Amino acid sequence: MHAHNLYELIFFIKGDAFHIIEDRKYQLSKYDLILIRPSKYHYMEIESNNDYERYDILLNADFFNFNEIKGFNNFSEVVNLSENQIAKDIFSKLNYYNAKLNESDFNSVAILLLKELFYNLSTYNAPIKKEYSTLTPVLSSALKYMNENLFTISGVNEIADKLYVTPSYLFRLFKQELNTTPKKYITDKRLLHAQNMILLGKNPTVVANECGFNDYTAFYRSYLKFFGRSPSKEGIKK
Repeated sequence: MHAHNLYELIFFIKGDAFHIIEDRKYQLSKYDLILIRPSKYHYMEIESNNDYERYDILLNADFFNFNEIKGFNNFSEVVNLSENQIAKDIFSKLNYYNAKLNESDFNSVAILLLKELFYNLSTYNAPIKKEYSTLTPVLSSALKYMNENLFTISGVNEIADKLYVTPSYLFRLFKQELNTTPKKYITDKRLLHAQNMILLGKNPTVVANECGFNDYTAFYRSYLKFFGRSPSKEGIKK
């Protein structure tokens, strides 16, 4: 279970698996396309030892202007593209060029192909949206509350009190369903938001306070551990 400030695109080919995005659980089938937006907690749950195959592509948010694509913000998280031959051919082309070209040339071609894919999806009239199940009601309510009050939550006790459960029960629920803890979920999301603000040029000290970190030293250590670089080094290319 993890989150990042990237768009992630998964094209599922075969296997027995579920994909969980926040509190939504999708059972995957051949030619499902999964679009994971930045800062969304997610993970793949493999159900058997059967052969498993997927494409997995990470896209930086400035890869291209997503907003210029008609209806992009309304794209479903998971659709099935069994009937969309153009989209399937695009992934076949990615395979072909990845085997034939050097990394630099492949990246140039991949950008064009992925742009075509998103434009194709914006004109595709009949994607089959995948049904999903939700995790336990308590967990769904907890995630909703946490995301709506991300920068002001005082701790796990506050969430537990709001939902009329014990902190220990909430902790067990997060570990069982999401393989993380409430504290880590909050901290990771705060750090992702902080990174975006720092990349926009805001002072890290100010950002730490605005994102709910009262202790800059704790923020600095958490940031370094999560991203592998300090806040002041963010955006600096080697």
